Amino acid sequence: MGRKQIVASDRRYHQAVGLLQAHAFLGNREVVAEDDLFFLEHALWHDPSERQEVRATIHQLLRGYEEEVKALLYQTQELRDYAARPWENNDLRSRAVVEAHTKIRNILAKVTTILEEVRSVGRPADRVEAVKDEIEAIQQRMLESL
Repeated sequence: MGRKQIVASDRRYHQAVGLLQAHAFLGNREVVAEDDLFFLEHALWHDPSERQEVRATIHQLLRGYEEEVKALLYQTQELRDYAARPWENNDLRSRAVVEAHTKIRNILAKVTTILEEVRSVGRPADRVEAVKDEIEAIQQRMLESL
């Protein structure tokens, strides 16, 4: 499994395809869905000590980008809260809003890059788009408060 030095044989990968097809069939589907791939955590390890690493790798490959954009959303919310806290005067408040706005603009650039990567590999982008929209809304409300 890539750089993790966990090696699944060709035979195991071939068996995994059959396993995925069976998993889809048991779910009353004719086609394997992306969520079926999580089931591979039960098949692609050789030694039981590798199981957790296989699980983590599969999760990172399939949903890692969602966790990354969620973390960026949390950072944005923290910046919003920082800028909205009571300040001694309007000058300090304006500086805090401008600082937060600048950092949020950088966060939005990261989210946009992730969104482009997600789209380029054909992954579902709706969750990333929703987070981007939420960050943009936070940014817009902050600018309106100036």
